[in-house]
Order: sequence, then structure tokens, then C-alpha cells
Amino acid sequence: MAEEVTRIEIADRLAGLFANGAVSKHDMLIAAADARPEVLEVLSALPDRRYTELRQVWEDLPRVPVGA
Repeated sequence: MAEEVTRIEIADRLAGLFANGAVSKHDMLIAAADARPEVLEVLSALPDRRYTELRQVWEDLPRVPVGA
């Protein structure tokens, strides 16, 4: 069974992405393209909207745990 996706894992993939302004779900999927499939699946569940900071991602993914 695959290891659960955590906020830390997502943050590691997306940390620098917000430096230049708002990003979309599509932008996040591109930035995480080389992540394991489970991470991409979680990010795919995000609504189609603009995010100006990583904290907003957690608002839309409240069930993703902080760490293992």
C-alpha cells in the first residue's frame, strides 16, 4: 500500500512556485509532474481557482495530514 500523501511532501514540491504570484491548479500539477502518482491525485482534487500562497491549498485539502 502506498504511503499517505502529507502537506510536507506537497510543500516540498510547491514551495518556490508562489514566489512570482498567484498560481492555478494546472501550474501546481506541472510543478509536481515528477512527483509520485498519489501526490498528483491529491493535487488533481483541488478546485480550479487561483492560489496566492500555499496556505490556501490547505484550505481546500483539509484532510491531508501535516506529516507522517
